[in-house]
Amino acid sequence: MANTALVVILEKIASKDKDFRYMATSDLLQELQKDTFKADAELEKKLCAVVLNQLEDQSGDISNLAVSCLGHLARKVADVRAEEMVRQLCDKVAGGGPASGGTSAASKARDAQREIAAIGLKALIKELQGGGGGGAAGGGGVPHASSHLASSAATIIAGRMLEGLAAHKDDSEVVGHVLDILTELIQRAGGLLGAEHCRMRDALLGALAEGRPVMRKRALQGLAALSVFLSDEALAGVVGPLLQQLQQPGLKPDFARTYMQAVGQISRAVGYRFGRYLGTAVPLAIRHCDNAAEGDDELREHCLQALEGFVLRCPHDTRPSLEALQGAALRYMRYDPNYAGEEEEGGDEEDEDMGEGDEEGDEDADGDDADEYSDDEDVSWKVRRAACRLLAALLARYPDALPGLYGAALGE
Repeated sequence: MANTALVVILEKIASKDKDFRYMATSDLLQELQKDTFKADAELEKKLCAVVLNQLEDQSGDISNLAVSCLGHLARKVADVRAEEMVRQLCDKVAGGGPASGGTSAASKARDAQREIAAIGLKALIKELQGGGGGGAAGGGGVPHASSHLASSAATIIAGRMLEGLAAHKDDSEVVGHVLDILTELIQRAGGLLGAEHCRMRDALLGALAEGRPVMRKRALQGLAALSVFLSDEALAGVVGPLLQQLQQPGLKPDFARTYMQAVGQISRAVGYRFGRYLGTAVPLAIRHCDNAAEGDDELREHCLQALEGFVLRCPHDTRPSLEALQGAALRYMRYDPNYAGEEEEGGDEEDEDMGEGDEEGDEDADGDDADEYSDDEDVSWKVRRAACRLLAALLARYPDALPGLYGAALGE
């Protein structure tokens, strides 16, 4: 009976009528969600082909339903067919073919297909790694993703994505999708990919040196996720190069921001294991914070956030740097580049001696200044907020240091 219903659904899905295809795909999703779903080998092949084809349907509603079908189907069909679906999705995202971009209809269609395939692959990762049990079947005979399928699918995706990253390194569209998928995969199945850890580490470090800020941000998210699963030796291969880059003279500010943010995120991810690097990392963070260019409040914020992470995650190893950390926190709590202090007080008497004829010119000058700068552009408050959080972290981890810190604050 179930097979008969599936055959009818497959016939309707082939219809040229968009409404028929939508209803048939919806019916297929309902069938896949049933505990009683069963299909023979031939029908499984047809279902896999149909769902993959529906991903490219011109109707967004239908392709979205097909994405929902993917995970359920992969957990219900034989492992070999689920693995083949994974390979085909990987090829759509990072396989060979023309580069993304372009204004022609064909180029736009390829980009759309790549995007929906990337969405489908991430949905498949979530289903296989989040919904799978330890065995081939759960209680009551309900099929789940086997541990073998979860492991083999993760290995296939990791290998294909790394190959795609190397082959399309100049194609930002493909690289962006690949980095997103790798990050999703690492977060959900990093422990299953021990053989690929070093390859992924090296690929993500290479992407971190990419000139495009968006790509660097995605790469550092992947590195932070991966660092949790790395051995101490492999972790040294991540942290060491980052700290070396931060020690380079003349490091460009945008790369300094990226590397400091990466160090901060990795320290929060690996916790106490980062302690061995703090003898170098703490002074580097404070130095970059102090030497940041005028107006580079983003770098100062990243440095203070990294210091906060060091204190929260490695309180024992940051104890020797307590005085320096307190000084940085108190110093940047008062940070306000727009505060002129008492320097302008001497100019009041001079202003009073100016003739009334200059008032109109002054008004014009004020108007020009207003056009050049707005309070909306001032983000120095983020630096002060980060300093306050660092101070709160110090008090939380070192309550015995409160009297000294209180005295230092009063002295300021």
